[in-house]
Amino acid sequence: MRSLSLVVGLLCLFTVNTQAAQAKSADAFFKRFQVVRSADGKLVGIRDRTLPVKFSVAPYVKLIRSQLLDEQSLMSPQNLASGQYDSEIKSVIEDGMDQNLSGYQTQFDENVEVVVNSLKKLAVLNIDFIFTHEIFQDVVNQYQGKMTDAIMLLDPTMIANVNDSSYFYKKNVTYKAVTWGLDFARRRMSSIPMLNTVSYVIVQVEKLITERRQFHQNMLLHYLENFKEEELGLTHDEVNLIWSSIYESRIQWYAFWESSTAKNNWTKYGVNNFYLNFRAATTNLKNAQSIYSEVSDRMNFAFQKVTFNNEKVVVNLFDKESIFQNRPAVAFNYDRPTQIVRKRVVLNLAELGLSFVPMSAMIKDNVSTFIKSFYEQQKITEGALYGYFESNGDSKGQDQVHAQYLNPFDGLAL
Repeated sequence: MRSLSLVVGLLCLFTVNTQAAQAKSADAFFKRFQVVRSADGKLVGIRDRTLPVKFSVAPYVKLIRSQLLDEQSLMSPQNLASGQYDSEIKSVIEDGMDQNLSGYQTQFDENVEVVVNSLKKLAVLNIDFIFTHEIFQDVVNQYQGKMTDAIMLLDPTMIANVNDSSYFYKKNVTYKAVTWGLDFARRRMSSIPMLNTVSYVIVQVEKLITERRQFHQNMLLHYLENFKEEELGLTHDEVNLIWSSIYESRIQWYAFWESSTAKNNWTKYGVNNFYLNFRAATTNLKNAQSIYSEVSDRMNFAFQKVTFNNEKVVVNLFDKESIFQNRPAVAFNYDRPTQIVRKRVVLNLAELGLSFVPMSAMIKDNVSTFIKSFYEQQKITEGALYGYFESNGDSKGQDQVHAQYLNPFDGLAL
């Protein structure tokens, strides 16, 4: 009987995989990506047609202003006085919280309390005054010019360059625009609320611009993993070189030793990194398997369908839920589509509010680390999840991932 059950299970798995293979299509790959070759047919790299070349800070300014006004509307005097707003924010952050935080419950609660207080600091911010002030607009415009110059030093549509093993490393210069922008803002502004707000905008804009490339690279990794080389118009060796370029682009500007490692093993640097990460992700799934009532399909190298707390979700096998929660992060909730986006909006705004909370820089840094641990890396990895939905023609899945990506500089549409 056990053998029969095993056979039936294998047949079911084969059927599911066959159906998935039939639904899967490389058409979107060719709509999104351009395989760039030299005149003699040699691979140069991969370009993403959907990434914009022109740059303007305006989309982010519009987004953050709208988010601030929406959040303020929830902070009515009645909601603040009754504690209703505090309770709502705590429930958002604690949603899906592990029952056992391995002795970190006190630290978790303390950080949540600071997040709530940070958000409440935004209640008295004069949003319209700040965002329409001529000095605020001048600082933003000057910073936009510097950031545009930095972006154009590197083709923003090129997400892999296989002929230069330090292509991305030697052109990592957008941080210089941030340094200039923050210094310029300090010299131009005397109003603390305005200075804190524009400083937040300057830092966030650079992060969002930088993470676009990684998000799209993760999309590309999904296609490289799940389609045969010939289906994508590539050879086996070319795929290895693309992997190397992608992982080279993730080397930190100060890590010259890692850049040397990439150069010295260019043909295998990427594939070695990819499968090292793949094995680590598989181990993460194995270690967390007991908390899921059902483990379904492995979607790609980074994402897995499971049932967790009686909900159908997708978990991120690369990134954990937060600094105090070691289980794989929930990346997608089929039952509650807005769960993740609401949490990320709240945490993003708390980052700004934190600048108004009177406490030591060390404590603020710790709280900031806590806040970012919920979303900063997770949403970049979700590029591979977007690639899965795109290659399977699931527009609803794409829309949901796009919504929680919270990047106004990236429309993603083909």
